[in-house]
Amino acid sequence: MRFLIPTRLERLRNALTLAHMRMEWKLFIVFLVLIMIPIPLLGYVSYRNYADSIQNNTTVYVTEVSNEMVKRLDDYIEDMKRISTIPAYVEEIKDNLQLSNDFYEQAYQDQSAPGGSEQSIDELTLNIRQKIESSINFLNNIKEDTKSVYLFDKYGNAYYRYKNGFRQDIKERYPYWKSAVQGSKGLPALIGTEQVINNSNARNYVFSVIREVFSDSYEAIGLIVVDANISFFERIVEDLDKATHGSTLILDQNENVVYDSNKTYMTQNMASADWLRAVEGRQGSYVAEVEGKQMLVIYSLSEQTQWHVVITVPVSELVKDVARNRNLTIAATLLAIVAALIISVLLSFVLTRSLRILVNLMRQVQYGNLDVKYPVKYKDEIGRLGNQFNRMIERIKQLIAENVRIGERKREAELAALQTQINPHFIYNTLESIRMTAEINDDSEVADMTQILGKLLRYSITMGKEFVRLEQELDHLRNYMKLQNYRYPGVFQLSIAPCEELKSAKLLKLTLQPIVENAIFHGLDPTKRAMELTLTFTVTGSELRIAVGDSGVGMDAATLSRLRQSLQAADAPADSEAGSGSDFGSGSGTSGGIGLRNVNERLKLYYGEGFGLAVDSEQGIGTEVQIRLPLRD
Repeated sequence: MRFLIPTRLERLRNALTLAHMRMEWKLFIVFLVLIMIPIPLLGYVSYRNYADSIQNNTTVYVTEVSNEMVKRLDDYIEDMKRISTIPAYVEEIKDNLQLSNDFYEQAYQDQSAPGGSEQSIDELTLNIRQKIESSINFLNNIKEDTKSVYLFDKYGNAYYRYKNGFRQDIKERYPYWKSAVQGSKGLPALIGTEQVINNSNARNYVFSVIREVFSDSYEAIGLIVVDANISFFERIVEDLDKATHGSTLILDQNENVVYDSNKTYMTQNMASADWLRAVEGRQGSYVAEVEGKQMLVIYSLSEQTQWHVVITVPVSELVKDVARNRNLTIAATLLAIVAALIISVLLSFVLTRSLRILVNLMRQVQYGNLDVKYPVKYKDEIGRLGNQFNRMIERIKQLIAENVRIGERKREAELAALQTQINPHFIYNTLESIRMTAEINDDSEVADMTQILGKLLRYSITMGKEFVRLEQELDHLRNYMKLQNYRYPGVFQLSIAPCEELKSAKLLKLTLQPIVENAIFHGLDPTKRAMELTLTFTVTGSELRIAVGDSGVGMDAATLSRLRQSLQAADAPADSEAGSGSDFGSGSGTSGGIGLRNVNERLKLYYGEGFGLAVDSEQGIGTEVQIRLPLRD
């Protein structure tokens, strides 16, 4: 019994260890983890995104409405300011104010003299008052929300006409209004909202625009005060507050409340309110606690008045629909988890057998047996995986065979390059001796040809330098053409398009000269006076294209087709290339050069199958060889 207990415990431990579990239970655990993490996470992310979207959309909407409110507020204030400028343009008002100033100036002097009386002053001012107040009558009716308009002469005598009553604190407020525009040189002053009591003891909230009135000689002759009713604010925020279930504040530059849709903070200073401390700048939004409730606070600044429009929206209203969506998301998530678990159990048992077969086949491949094939019976995921496994095995076989072929082709190319380097120093030194002998014998043409041939030989046999600059390759091509022009004077004309910006571009050595050599030896048309050879360059993205064209005999369609097939045939022998003329199959590769086939093979070996040569030709017109290679510095 002492030995049986550890054995049972060990079996239990092994059964609970993931490494020793059966395949179907492993799959079930994997499915369980994959289900329990992503689905709840997806539900939470969906809920948060929806909540954030609601808040962001509300913020954008309310910000737009707030900006529109600021614009309407600016327009309204601007209209109030325009009303305050009217006395400066109405001669009758200015004349009457001046008449009032002159009268009171004289009246006060007469009153201070012996025999003066206040009764005589009242009688004399009655006519002036009637004239000024008749001018005020139309000012009261210009703007719908204008509460009252007050005109003062420079002695503080008030003139007004009843519209909705007049305020009782006119005399007490006059010194403050006067000081508000003192030294403003005719610019208006904006006074924030204040509570006033009118002549019928009714309480109203108004804000005011004040401006000095000047005569034509720019002398201050009085003051105009335009009181505006806050009913204007109520109209523009009423619909918004109903939609958001929030409230709207308008704060002046001193953080005094100009308007409060809840009438809670009217005329109060909000500098000490913590939830308003983040209101700064032109516009913005944040979440703050206002009177124990979480509020989304959105604000905009009026550039004209420097007043802030602050809109608060209860967060509870924003998330009301979100909470309903959250509950639906939770229910849907739970249903999805249950359904997914049931399906995962079924799948884990169904997939086990097929997976074991596939694992066994992979194990055989691991030991080097590539002659295996998964029996695909169904087109489900395992069937597709088995199909891909079969394709992978076939692709591995192809890659192995292709790798062998590439190695053979590379060895052939290296052998061809080595064959051109037999005893290079001996040949080059011999050419140098011939050149010196020609110079001694004053045969400059032979010396020049020998020197050029030496340069060509040195360039082509330089070891350890597979890539050169385009400028070096073009110099090598020019030297080759000089040698040909010595041999055939005036027969060949080489034209190279400007390529200053491509001089430092790197390309495989001996790319251009063999193509030009192929054109000369196989494309020369004896019926034409001269053969034109052109090189043009095109850059497309990260690819460089070089076009080598000639005006030779060209090729017919059949010859061109065989040449193209020869360039595309990876397994064709190296001497099966063609020139651009009728001597197809006897390209320069068989006459001492490298040839189109060799150049194409080398380009593909070094750059990849996507690069190489493309040939286009028309009989009697000429041939063009397109070289495609990556643009590298």
